[in-house]
Amino acid sequence: MSAIGRPMPRQLNAGGDPVYIATDTIGDAWSWLILREAIFDGVTRFSVFQSRLGIARATLASRLEHLTRCGLFVRQDADYHLTRFGADAFGCLVAAMDWGDRWCGQDHPAPLRMKHLACGHRFEPLFCCSACARPVKARDVVVDAIAKPSADLIGGPRSRAPDLTLLERVRACSIGRTLRVTGDRWSSLVIRECFMRTRRFDDFQRRLGIAPNILAQRLDRLVNAGILSRRAYQDRPVRYEYRLTDKGLDYYPVPLAMLTWAQRWLRDARKGIVLRHTVCGAHFSAVLSCRYCAATVGRDDVDVQTNLRPAKGRRADA
Repeated sequence: MSAIGRPMPRQLNAGGDPVYIATDTIGDAWSWLILREAIFDGVTRFSVFQSRLGIARATLASRLEHLTRCGLFVRQDADYHLTRFGADAFGCLVAAMDWGDRWCGQDHPAPLRMKHLACGHRFEPLFCCSACARPVKARDVVVDAIAKPSADLIGGPRSRAPDLTLLERVRACSIGRTLRVTGDRWSSLVIRECFMRTRRFDDFQRRLGIAPNILAQRLDRLVNAGILSRRAYQDRPVRYEYRLTDKGLDYYPVPLAMLTWAQRWLRDARKGIVLRHTVCGAHFSAVLSCRYCAATVGRDDVDVQTNLRPAKGRRADA
């Protein structure tokens, strides 16, 4: 999902856009943190999710219902257990965590550490090409084909967006830091469009079906966060295009992980995007690997150690 200065990819007639589908399947920032608790720490009980997240009961119930309906959890009595589909979102979480540690936690120690059991090193995620096993970088990927975005996906019903400032009030969280920057739905889709070489306001609006005032607010927010830069391409009247900064380009593993996860598990997403790795010339899917030993890694291959020091502030009322 990159390719700066290359021709636009052809559009596919079949399949749905996997990043759009993954975004709607996981849901909002609270859903990401619920998955964090379940995947990293094995939480299954409603009361434990609530106490660890500081989330209102109604909000938690709504998000768990959504994740269960989408197949990421199965409910057994009072417990919510991850399915294989849900557990495989591990790659999406570690991509978000890794970016948060690099770009949003400079003044704070990483609140979660993982060790790769096979090689004994600290686990640092690296997404590699399935064809040549080399690391995948945004500038080295061409989109050869893409599904036309679905208006049903873009405009479907959604829960009220969470207050992103609340995500770390119980304890520090690298994923929460990432979500505070990119975690609202429109911001994540704007970034995704940037990786598809969308640069101009009218093109964002056409691709996303987003209201002009909301789009302007999200673009300003991403510029202020250092994800995008704004460059004038016309003087009278002044018009701008938006390009990813180094910080924004480094976010690439997050949508790449979501694309890979969606194409692995969701039928409608399997033919949505065709990626080509320019380093080896092959069409590829991303493989989550260990930066030190290059082995393929899943949740069972790492030991997770969490730092549960409480964050300052009060938890939400139940």
